[in-house]
Amino acid sequence: MDTQETELGPLEWYCLRTQSKRERIAATLLNQKSGIEVFCPRISQIKKTRVGKKRFTEALFPSYIFARFHYESQLRLIMHSQGITQVVSLGAKRVIPDHVIEDLRVSIPEAVLEAPDLSLEPGTQVDILSGSLKGLDGTVLAQLDGKQRVEILMDFLGREVKVEVDTDAVISKQKDGQ
Repeated sequence: MDTQETELGPLEWYCLRTQSKRERIAATLLNQKSGIEVFCPRISQIKKTRVGKKRFTEALFPSYIFARFHYESQLRLIMHSQGITQVVSLGAKRVIPDHVIEDLRVSIPEAVLEAPDLSLEPGTQVDILSGSLKGLDGTVLAQLDGKQRVEILMDFLGREVKVEVDTDAVISKQKDGQ
C-alpha cells in the first residue's frame, strides 16, 4: 500500500482520537460522508453480564481510529466530524507509515479480531447453560482451535465422559470479581 498522490499532495495515514465508545460512528461518518479511507479494527470478546455470558464487539484500540487523508486540505473537515477530538502526534510526527496499517489489515481479516473466552482455560469448572446437557457441570480440558467450542470432562451416570460444547453454552463457576 503506497502513499497515494492527489492534486493536493499525498494521502497519508493518521491516528485520530475519538470520543469514548464513538469509534465506529466516527469511522462510518468519515467514510460515508467525506469519502475518507478509514480503518477501525475491532475485537469480539465474551464478557459476563448479569444474565450470563454475552459476546461484545468493541474497538481494538479504544478511542482511536486510523484515517488516510491529505492533512492540509482535509484537517478542518476531519476535526469538525462527529466523534473526532484530535489528530494524534508524537512530537512533530503525525504520519503513520503505510506498512503499519497494511500489517494490521493483514493480521485482522474482516477488521474484527475474534478473542477466545479467557474464562474457559483448561482446569476451569463450568456449568452448562443450554443444550441437551443443560444444568450439568464439568471441567474444561481444552479450547478447540478454529472453533468456538471447548472440550469438557464431566461425570455422567457414574463415569467420566469427554464432550464438546459451544463456548456460549458454558459459564465459569468462578464468582464475580475473581
